Amino acid sequence: MTAHLPFLLLAITLLWFPRQWLRLGSVFKRRRSGEASRKATEPWHKREAGDPRVSFGTEFSKFRNYVDLLRAATGSLALSGGLGLAPCLAVADGAPRNMVYAVMAVRGLILLVGLLIQTVRYEKRRFTFYPPIFFIAGLSVGLCDPRSAAFAFALIWSINAAFGNAQGFLTIYAGLIALFGHLFSRLGDLSVIYAAFLCFLPVLLSLLANRPLVIFSRKDTPTTK
Repeated sequence: MTAHLPFLLLAITLLWFPRQWLRLGSVFKRRRSGEASRKATEPWHKREAGDPRVSFGTEFSKFRNYVDLLRAATGSLALSGGLGLAPCLAVADGAPRNMVYAVMAVRGLILLVGLLIQTVRYEKRRFTFYPPIFFIAGLSVGLCDPRSAAFAFALIWSINAAFGNAQGFLTIYAGLIALFGHLFSRLGDLSVIYAAFLCFLPVLLSLLANRPLVIFSRKDTPTTK
């Protein structure tokens, strides 16, 4: 196994950086306005009990979604290589097959931890599950051929109106990743299957916990009254 440590640390930082840290500035401002004001300006509290439809206009208007897409794509490409980038974790030519699987397992573990950090939060003494759609799209760029990632992402949004909630959205999205990933297989079908698994994992966690997937609804920029 060969590892380029600086790029590996960069990839881990990008993938494991919690989305909510991007709003630290707005948190500090809300604290000054008091607890009552904070609750009044955080509409996601009202939606937590529901399982809302994924809105195209709303999701594509959130700046943090684009940050999620770019950092996940950069991190996954740094791990697996592609688009002219060499993988920061690789196997030398002629290495035994068990070493190849070991490298794939390390890459997969890093991606899995990153996805769990974006999906699961412990709030108000209970776990809440979020569908990191744009983060998953970024991961698929590194795990699949970029063409398959782009086709799957475009198609899922084109038929988004047919789904009643985020669970249905991610379930079909996982199938599309598997389908297009197989057609444009670059790293092999095993990598494609893992990409589809990561896409479906938030759905599986929410079903096992009997909790809905709650759409990110905080505004990307703080607002003041």
